[in-house]
Amino acid sequence: MNPNTLSRITLNRIPSEIPVPTYLHDSPTVGIVHIGVGNFHRSHQAMYTDRLLSMSPHQPFAICGIGVRTEDQPLIETLRDQDGLYSLSLFDTDGSIDIRIIGALREFILASDNLSSALDRLANPNVRVVSLTITESGYVEDPSTGRRAADDPKIMSDAANNFVTPQTAFGLIVAALRARRRAGTLPFTVLSCDNIQGNGVVARRSVVETARLVDEGLADWIDENVGFPNTMVDRITPRASQSQIDQVSHLIGVRDNAAVIAEPFTQWVLEDDFRSGRPEWEKVGAIFTNDIRKYEAMKLRLLNGAHQVIAYIGSLRGHRFVHEAINDQVVRKWVNLYWHNLALPCLKSPKGVDVEKYLKTLVKRFGNSAVSDTLERIADDSQTRMSTFVLPVLMDARRQTTFPLISAVILASWAASMINHFGDKDLIDKLTVLMSAPQQTDGFWSKIAWLEPLSDEANLREMFGIVMRDIKSMGPANALEKLANETDVTWQTKNL
Repeated sequence: MNPNTLSRITLNRIPSEIPVPTYLHDSPTVGIVHIGVGNFHRSHQAMYTDRLLSMSPHQPFAICGIGVRTEDQPLIETLRDQDGLYSLSLFDTDGSIDIRIIGALREFILASDNLSSALDRLANPNVRVVSLTITESGYVEDPSTGRRAADDPKIMSDAANNFVTPQTAFGLIVAALRARRRAGTLPFTVLSCDNIQGNGVVARRSVVETARLVDEGLADWIDENVGFPNTMVDRITPRASQSQIDQVSHLIGVRDNAAVIAEPFTQWVLEDDFRSGRPEWEKVGAIFTNDIRKYEAMKLRLLNGAHQVIAYIGSLRGHRFVHEAINDQVVRKWVNLYWHNLALPCLKSPKGVDVEKYLKTLVKRFGNSAVSDTLERIADDSQTRMSTFVLPVLMDARRQTTFPLISAVILASWAASMINHFGDKDLIDKLTVLMSAPQQTDGFWSKIAWLEPLSDEANLREMFGIVMRDIKSMGPANALEKLANETDVTWQTKNL
């Protein structure tokens, strides 16, 4: 262990004004297993849990992180080397940085290296919650996308082995629930913390249908006995740059190779469907409610949907960072048009929430230059994100008079930015033909599977062709400005 790296030994070198975990000597019991220990989990759920353990150190809800991908190994090894400790630094718009050392993650297992330890931990009766951040595309059963567990080759490989040596997140969960059922142990709650509306419903279907591949009785038992709360999670957490890691390490006085950077804003809204006990996260800022769907829809459509609009229009306007893009008046106009003419007319907001105030908060958050969130990050896995965050808005807004133009600009910007900035080779190959002949756009709707629900919208298809011709003839940056200037559509709040 490097004597200059963050660890339990070097905690005494942290400046006194920076909070550190005071509960480590109590060795809190692991009661949560989290699959997918990335930056967002460590800025959000692990932070809430750290706050709770700091308040009540004997609560049995420390976290064990499990990685199921080979890509998880470097971070897991880094966190092991640091005794599970890392800094969470909140970068505010005024230049201030609020730093805290987080210690809620107490154990780490890479399933591919030590499968028996992963299964033993999941089957341990002390584990009451198994949470997930595996991204939107990680769920294997989702009727909104047509995804099925039976079509997933990795799930089918696990099933062919009767989940004896599972290699997937859902294979691990099914194997552990089967072991708990056989042992007469209460099932854990499965808690999705991913950006999917109805994420508990999607997680339930993914687990139940994975189990059904090998055991109908087990699948029915899971469906009847396991809690799958829906949740809404919110905190912008970009990848930390090397300069930010260096800055934080300087401020805390030791090297932190697992530093997490985030914005100050955070929100966590949950349904209370925990069947064998849960942490009292409401004591440290989480909200438990029966109105979860409205919170989900508001956040996914207004924040995550706008992020997609910003990513593609912003990149075509020559920007790299979110804060640069949102301060471009052309980008800002298209975001406002998306919000006020597509998203808001079809949104039922939670009771007591001032949506216009919420939008002003989003603009401020997007404009936080200290966070330095990149357009590349929010464009990652773009087809899944567009189908999850934007497509539902477009489907609901089809009867709005401004639907064809605004939707065409968003979709054309997505296509152009995939070719010019973010697409992988297969997607670029599919889209290049379209971009080279903008007068022929039929292939766009037939080759891009997630757009099929919009294929019958004749006005959209026509407007898409017009936008694509402008992009081809004028270049995307100029075309987007021209279309914005020619658009006489207004929005309700012009000072966002």
